[in-house]
Amino acid sequence: MFKAPQPTETASEQAICATLADGKLFLGNAQHQGKRNYQEDSFGFSDISGNTAMQKGVLAVLADGMGGLANGKNVSETVVSSLLEWFNQKPDTETTGEHLKFVTSQINQKICDIYCADGRVNAGSTAVEAVIKNGVLHWLCVGDSRLYLKRNGRIYQLNEDHDYLNELLSDAINHHESVKSAFEDPQKDSLVGCIGNRSFDNFDYSKRGYPLCDGDILVLCSDGVYNALTKEEFTALITENAIESSSSIISAVNAKNLPGQDNNTVIVMAYKK
Repeated sequence: MFKAPQPTETASEQAICATLADGKLFLGNAQHQGKRNYQEDSFGFSDISGNTAMQKGVLAVLADGMGGLANGKNVSETVVSSLLEWFNQKPDTETTGEHLKFVTSQINQKICDIYCADGRVNAGSTAVEAVIKNGVLHWLCVGDSRLYLKRNGRIYQLNEDHDYLNELLSDAINHHESVKSAFEDPQKDSLVGCIGNRSFDNFDYSKRGYPLCDGDILVLCSDGVYNALTKEEFTALITENAIESSSSIISAVNAKNLPGQDNNTVIVMAYKK
């Protein structure tokens, strides 16, 4: 089991290769605290020792503790450790988005019981969960951390941002307000879905799984990454060299020296048949 390293002032990184039943998965990650006082992002990979990855596949998970609430780091670490514990102990057949939905709802309930007993969202975290097994991607996302696929030089966001902006844009589509006012709303970045909300209904997941192609690259990242880079910058930095890509992305984010730069964490997974 691989967990996030301790916060540092420089990018931390690691790379591993998992042998799957149908190919290999090259994994890399990097993380930086940005200009925040604390590192509240957490991440991890499932156990790939022995034949584990061949039998179960590989789980990668990234969680961004909500900085506006207390215990953000504790919640994000609990999300990651709980998912990894489940994955490493589960039967080999339990890999689908429905299984991720079930276990994540249980983790959400645990978080709410510990930190939100009064019914309010007192602690929270996003979550991006991706399982690759037998050439198929299964995933679940809640909050505004993202899951991307790069294929044939183009990048696609696979999940939805569960923030207020998307609700405002939906209203704009239905002519209840303008697109301009949606993007100018001061609350547009507020989350409408997160771990730590008893109403666990704002999330999305793969119901049937998504077949991968040779050379596909998956990227999990917190909002501190994609808010700092343009789509063109981000796409250019993603290559089949998972460790180099991870390090380059985090270096590029912090080289911009943006005011109030958020914690930034990225996981890159390059799939080869």
